Amino acid sequence: MAQCGPPPEGGVGAGDSSSGGGIPIPPETDQEVIDAVRTAFFLDPILEEDAFDVLSIDRVVYLRGVVSSPDLKQRAAEVAAKVQGVNRVVNQLRVAGPAP
Repeated sequence: MAQCGPPPEGGVGAGDSSSGGGIPIPPETDQEVIDAVRTAFFLDPILEEDAFDVLSIDRVVYLRGVVSSPDLKQRAAEVAAKVQGVNRVVNQLRVAGPAP
């Protein structure tokens, strides 16, 4: 199993492709927050973009689904919390139990 290191520094925002990589624009809508969190998961070397559900209500991000380890659960919350525009993360991820 891969070791979980610290998430990348800096936040991920909605971005502005016309800026040529300049200052990212913070997400303004809940859908933009969701997209930015999914992008952060995609950019993370350990997390998978669509491994679990991401919901945003008034910039509060809810993570739902099943992960394989407590480390992945914690990492997902840490990465989501670093995204610009996220006010709070509610980590509802469950850790899969051992196979029967």
